[in-house]
Amino acid sequence: MDDAQFPCTRCGLCCQHISHIEQLAKFDRGDGVCIHLVDHLCSIYDDRPEICRIDEMYHKAFKTYFTKEQFYYENGKVCRDLQIRYGVTKGE
Repeated sequence: MDDAQFPCTRCGLCCQHISHIEQLAKFDRGDGVCIHLVDHLCSIYDDRPEICRIDEMYHKAFKTYFTKEQFYYENGKVCRDLQIRYGVTKGE
């Protein structure tokens, strides 16, 4: 079994840009930032919504369309684009 996990840098940028994610609408504090983001970390991490769980979403909804590596790559592109746009380097 593949036990690789998505290489999250824990920058919190994905949680600061949720305004266009229908499943997270109730968590948007009105400016696109999740109400549960505290000091760049998820305050409900163990109970976060399913859509915020990359590995679980891969197995549930995307496994038939992508390999895990492809799915990570596509998600990673979004992360890198946000990090470049906002001048965040890995591990910040």
